[in-house]
Amino acid sequence: MNNAPLTDDNAMWKQRFRMHQYRGYLAKCNHQRGLVASNQSGIYQLYSWTISNGQLRQLTNHSEGKRDGFISCDGRFVYYLNDKKGNETGHYTRIDVDTGKEVDLTPGREPYSSLGFHTDGIGKTIAYLTTDHEKGCQLFTQSVTMDSIGEPSLIYETANFTINPILSYNGDLVVIETTDVKKGIGSILVVFDISNNGRLISTLDYGHGVNVVPKQFASLPNDIRLLAKSNRTGANRPLIWNVRTNEQIDFIFDQFGIEGDIDPLDWSEDGNFILLLHIHNAIFRLYCYSIVDKTINALIEQPSGMIHDARFGPDGTIVVQWENAHTPRRIVALNVNNGAVEKVILGPSKIENLITRSQRSVTFSSSDKQLIQGRLTLPSTHADGPLAAIIDVHGGPAFVTSEKFDPVSEAWVDHGFAYLSINYRGSITFGREFEHKIYSDIGHWEVEDIVAARTWLVEQGIARPNTIFLTGWSYGGYLTLLTLGKQSSLWAGGLAGIAIADWTMLYEDSAESLKTYEVSLFGGTPAEKPELYAAASPITYVEQISAPVLIIQGANDTRCPARQMKCFESKMRQLNKKLEIEWFGGGHALNAPEQLILHIEKMLCWTHRVLEENNAKTTSQSKTAALF
Repeated sequence: MNNAPLTDDNAMWKQRFRMHQYRGYLAKCNHQRGLVASNQSGIYQLYSWTISNGQLRQLTNHSEGKRDGFISCDGRFVYYLNDKKGNETGHYTRIDVDTGKEVDLTPGREPYSSLGFHTDGIGKTIAYLTTDHEKGCQLFTQSVTMDSIGEPSLIYETANFTINPILSYNGDLVVIETTDVKKGIGSILVVFDISNNGRLISTLDYGHGVNVVPKQFASLPNDIRLLAKSNRTGANRPLIWNVRTNEQIDFIFDQFGIEGDIDPLDWSEDGNFILLLHIHNAIFRLYCYSIVDKTINALIEQPSGMIHDARFGPDGTIVVQWENAHTPRRIVALNVNNGAVEKVILGPSKIENLITRSQRSVTFSSSDKQLIQGRLTLPSTHADGPLAAIIDVHGGPAFVTSEKFDPVSEAWVDHGFAYLSINYRGSITFGREFEHKIYSDIGHWEVEDIVAARTWLVEQGIARPNTIFLTGWSYGGYLTLLTLGKQSSLWAGGLAGIAIADWTMLYEDSAESLKTYEVSLFGGTPAEKPELYAAASPITYVEQISAPVLIIQGANDTRCPARQMKCFESKMRQLNKKLEIEWFGGGHALNAPEQLILHIEKMLCWTHRVLEENNAKTTSQSKTAALF
C-alpha cells in the first residue's frame, strides 16, 4: 500500500519545489548585463542581472508572476507583455533597467496576445507579432532609441499561424515563419525589407510537410545571411540562407546519420562558429561547428541533462541554462573547447540534503510497432513486486520530456509510486514523421502510445494493473481526459491540470494566437472540420468515463478557457460521474512554487483516497464471495 500523503510543511517533496531556479540571457552586445527570470521571491519575476557580481534587481512585481521577457542588445532595456492576472493578453512594455521606468509601447491599442518578439543588434528596432479577432496575425516593427519610441509600423497581416519574428543585425530586414493550412502541414520563411516600406523580398519554401524555422541573422553589419533549420531530410538540420541572393548552405553531418535533431543555438559575433545542439532519444549534446574549416567539435565533457538555451559568452565560454535530475535549473559557463563546467554563474554551486532519484530512459512499442521513448523513476527502496504507478504526459504537443529536475515526479515517488513520463506521437526531436503523425488526427495516436505505456508497465512487473493513474497538464491534461473517455477501464483514475475538454469551444474562446495554431493542427476551423473536432474532444466521450477524475483549472486561462471546462463539468455531473474539480485564480502559467505545492498535495490526497476506496471495495467483494 502506498504511503499516506506527507503534508508536513517541511516534507522533502515540498522543499524541492521551493528550490530557486534561474533562466538567464546575456545582452547580445554587452556581456556585462543580462536578464533573469527566477522564482527566488516565491514567484517567477523578471530581474536585471549584473554579470560581474551576479547581482539581481527585481524589475516586475506581477501577482501571477512573470517569466517571459526580452533584453535589448546593449542591456539597457527589458521588454515584456504586460497582461492581467496571467491571461497572456495585454500590451508590450519597455523597462529602463537603470531607472525602472516603464513605458507602454502601444498605448492606443486594445489588448492583444503575441506570438513572438525580437530586437535588432544595434538597439534601434523591435519586431513583434500580435493577434486579434478581426485582423488575425499582424507583424509590427517599431523604432526605439534611448530617448524616444516611435509608432508601430504594420508590415504584414495574415489569418495563418505565424511565429518567430527575427530582425537582421541592422534592423533593416525582418523574417517570419508562417503556415498555410490550405497547403497542408509545414511552414515557410517570408522576409520583408523594413527600410523599403516593408516590401516582401524573398521566401523560403521546401514544400508540403516541411518546416523551416529562423534562428538569427549574422551579427555583422549589412550581413543578411540567416541561420535557420528545416526538417526536409526527416529531422531538423541547420542551414544558412542569403535572403537576397537565395544562396543556401546545408550542413551535412555524416556522423549523425538521420538520428535525432540538430538545432542551431547561436552564431558567434565574428560569424565563424555556430553552436549546435544534437537531441536524440531526449539526450542533449552540444557541438561547435567551424564555418571556416567545416569541422565539428563535440563538447565531450558537457554534463548530462537538459539544455534550455546556450549562447557564446565572454572569455571563451558558452553560457548555458542547464538542469538534470539532481540539479535545479541554473546558469553555468562551459568551456568552448570541451564543454567542461568552468563555473556556476547563477544558482547554488552545491545542494545539501536534497534527495533525488535517477531517471532511466526506456522504450516500448506502440500499437503500430512505433518505438516510444520515456523516462522511468522508481522509489530508491521498494519491496519486490509491482507498484501503484503514474503515467505522465507532457504538454505541447510540440515538446519533449527528458532528464530534468522534476519535483513533481519526485513527489509521487516519495509516496511509493512508479513514475513514467512518455514522449508520445507529436513530441519533437524524434523526426518529422513522428511529430507530424498527429496532425488532422488529433488524439488518436497519442492515446495509442499512452495505452502502450500502461501495457509495458504491467508486462515488466513494474505496476499493478488496477492502480495505474494518468496525469498531465495543458495538452497533457487534454490527453488525460481523452484517454479516460476512450479507454476508461484501464485506469484507476485521472488527474488533469489546465486541460482541454472541447476543441470547438476552445477555438471560440481562446486567444487569437491559439486559434491559428489550432487550425494548423486540425487542418481547418471547427466549421470546416466539425467531425475531427468532435472526435478529438474529451466531452464527446463523457458517457464512457468510469474512472474517477480530478481536474485543476485556471479561471483566467486564455489557452484553455473556463467555459469549455465548465461544460465538461456539467455533463460529468449530469451523468453522475466521479469528478472533483478545483478552480484557481491564475492563467496558464504556474509561476508560484507554493501554488504548485497546493495543487500536487491535492493530487496526492485525492489519489490516496481513491486507492483506499478501491481497496475497501475489493476487500468487501472478497468477503462477500467467500460466503458462497
